[in-house]
Amino acid sequence: MKNFLYKMIINSATDYGYQNCLKYVCDKASILDVGIGNGVMMDHFHRLIKDKGLHITGIDINKNYLQHCAGNIRQFNLENHVTIHCQPVETFDPPQEARFDYIFFTMSFMLFKNQSLVLDRVHEWLKPNGEILFFQTVFTEKAPLIEFIKPKLKFVTTIDFGKVTYEDQFLGLLQSKNLSVTENRLIKREWFKGEYRMTVASFS
Repeated sequence: MKNFLYKMIINSATDYGYQNCLKYVCDKASILDVGIGNGVMMDHFHRLIKDKGLHITGIDINKNYLQHCAGNIRQFNLENHVTIHCQPVETFDPPQEARFDYIFFTMSFMLFKNQSLVLDRVHEWLKPNGEILFFQTVFTEKAPLIEFIKPKLKFVTTIDFGKVTYEDQFLGLLQSKNLSVTENRLIKREWFKGEYRMTVASFS
């Protein structure tokens, strides 16, 4: 049931997010996907992952989602391209001191209570010149209705939608962590003046 709700509600954002992020990265890139979820993106992008020779390390804290994700890995023969770990980013240690070309936060960064801590941790895992890709719904104007509704959706759908992301606060956080934004691409305008955006940043 949870996976059904996940697909119904998150599928559109997931498709937009991974379509743009996976096309952006270079061939043979190593990627840490923070919040890989149930791996539904593999339905549409397994060929792209193979064609570009990507290696994705996915982490998540939801065992049910990861079980479904493991099934997708087997179904699309991605065992040499995708590995998964059930662990929060706050305590995750990359295997064998791995370093990544890219770190993805695809609709996951808004879920973290201490976003500053998360950025401090992932800083250590990037290769020199590595980049962080954020895909999320961003608001440029105050949205009190969305602020009220978002936290309550978890009780109806079992899915945590996190907090509302305001562009000025988000970019201010990146700046405070010495992250330089190299791209801030509008992908699609959404309801209530929200915008799907892909933001690419690297440490100065």
